[in-house]
Amino acid sequence: MRRFGIIALACVLGLAAALAFGYVAGLLRPCQGERLSCSMTEIIGLIYTPVFSVIALICFTVAVFWRSGPRALNIALLVPLVPFLLLAAGLKYSDISVREFHEIREGDIQEMLQIVGPIILTLILPWAMLRRFAERLEPKNIRTAETSFSGGGH
Repeated sequence: MRRFGIIALACVLGLAAALAFGYVAGLLRPCQGERLSCSMTEIIGLIYTPVFSVIALICFTVAVFWRSGPRALNIALLVPLVPFLLLAAGLKYSDISVREFHEIREGDIQEMLQIVGPIILTLILPWAMLRRFAERLEPKNIRTAETSFSGGGH
């Protein structure tokens, strides 16, 4: 149960950082385009960021309970990250390829800041935290109630 709590905390912190990043990006670089398009970009970012946070929670939980180690965490990171990056690159490349590369629109930058950036943070931050504390997630390193309150000398 403690391992799941650590994983959930890492994913919640990653989600909070991702949402804060999207909010700050919107403040520092306000959308200059059509308001409906700007609103849709914000909404898509607000919807998909928690979705990917839940996906990260599931992937990291499976990895830790299956094989608790850095390699399992790396695989758990790649499972949602690679398809997302391929999809994002494919969609953006097809959109940008019809224009000259130097004519990247403001909307493209907004999408990167409010959709792609937060989703990547939602996946990378929990992974980094779990990698940092991977040895604490090992079952042999988690003390249970019986061992922690046994008193040792009784």
